[in-house]
Amino acid sequence: MTGSDGSADGSVTGGNTSADFRVQRADGGARRDALAVMLTGVANGEGQAVDQFLHFADQKNLSMDELWMAERDGRPVASVLVMPNPGRTAMIFVSPVRSDVDLKAVSLAAGRACQGQDGRKLRLVQALLEPSQQMERKALLAAGFIDLAELLYMRRKVRGAGAPMQLDSSIEVRHWSRQDQQLFADATVASYEQTLDCPGLKGLRHIDDIIAGHMASGQFHPELWFALRCGDEPVGVMLLNIVPQHCSVELVYLGLTVPWRGRGLGRRLLLHGLLVAQGYDAEQMILAVDRINTPAVALYRSIGFTQSARKLAMLFTLPSL
Repeated sequence: MTGSDGSADGSVTGGNTSADFRVQRADGGARRDALAVMLTGVANGEGQAVDQFLHFADQKNLSMDELWMAERDGRPVASVLVMPNPGRTAMIFVSPVRSDVDLKAVSLAAGRACQGQDGRKLRLVQALLEPSQQMERKALLAAGFIDLAELLYMRRKVRGAGAPMQLDSSIEVRHWSRQDQQLFADATVASYEQTLDCPGLKGLRHIDDIIAGHMASGQFHPELWFALRCGDEPVGVMLLNIVPQHCSVELVYLGLTVPWRGRGLGRRLLLHGLLVAQGYDAEQMILAVDRINTPAVALYRSIGFTQSARKLAMLFTLPSL
């Protein structure tokens, strides 16, 4: 049941445990306790973790408007934070789940927070979990999320790596510009055909939203975005962004259209990207890839990329408006 103030009531019954929750946005004085629950699992709004997070959020101009909490007997039991990103996406962060009561509280808060978003401004809410966070995963599944992918995070030092790009004379390389925006859009969309990289995302967002999201991942430099075509036929794209805080260049996206796969073109593009990265004082190149995309994983490993982390990606899709 949803109240006129945007809050919602829910109940959980499991075994010998029965609890009633009230879900609402965490405003005013409740914000610090809700943040404490999200960060530490304990409603101690005076803790150092909250001060540090608020300082970070202030520096990065991050909004706390979509901080939600599930209360029981007037005390926050669970909280979630939805943080919008460019491209009509958002990330959700949830408080620790250590019991069935926590699970139900997080599920209610996450579901209410996602359902309360404006579908004209937001299309997808994503979550990234550690593989050990299986209780949090269950809570998000109960809130309407689906499993999207198991992402492998990989990296490689760029010093001494790479090679100039050698392409057939029929292939033209273009860097990002407004006049070539349609080429980037066409090549990116065409590269999704038969993709093994997060196939569950296909068709969920307009290409303009996808490109906006890619641009916002790190620092965008037009000369680090490459689109390839052969005559009027799109061939593929490679998108690189700078991540200065990590002294890195991120491979945001690399994709080829079906007719151009299996020709070694992806390897040549990637080696060129490693060479280019050295001109931006980058120490390493980083990327994330769907574990099931075995051809891409094999390519990265053959060039010297090693796995640094693993995450479970989950997805909540808002109705298209």
